Amino acid sequence: MLEAISLFFGAFLDATIGPNLFVPGEPFLLAAGYQLHQGVIWGVVAVLLGGWVGDQLSYFIGKRSGSKAQKKLIRWQAKTRRPIARCRLLMKKRGNAILIFARLLGPVAWVVPFMAGTANVSWKRFTVCSSIGLILGVGQFVVAGYLLAAGLNTWIPLDSIKFILVEHKLLIASV
Repeated sequence: MLEAISLFFGAFLDATIGPNLFVPGEPFLLAAGYQLHQGVIWGVVAVLLGGWVGDQLSYFIGKRSGSKAQKKLIRWQAKTRRPIARCRLLMKKRGNAILIFARLLGPVAWVVPFMAGTANVSWKRFTVCSSIGLILGVGQFVVAGYLLAAGLNTWIPLDSIKFILVEHKLLIASV
């Protein structure tokens, strides 16, 4: 049970604006995949729940204080005015796609929930799209952790690849 709690907090800190700059979530997601291979599903539930709660918290932080923070940032660094305006416009035009696929874009996922709250995206829309993105983003690392736990020989037929390479070495060498 302690493992699931630590996986929850790892995914939560990875999804929350601020701590996510210092806490990488990938090791926790890979560990959940490893646990899934061992037959323990609670690790996957914990990282999904931790990521969801962290996204919700980041959204509400952006909703509550995002505009103030952006104004201070623009006053401090005038160069940020244009990127922030572009982000708002992009969130209005293609908000659903951004909310869904941000989790697959690495560091972009760190700020998207906060920016969605700042851009006044409806909570229902944010929650639905962010949850889909969370399943995709967390799922890719859980699957990778599962496959790594299973071992390389069990999921890649190395013998058949070696056979193909030996049989076609002249063709491959000529290319």
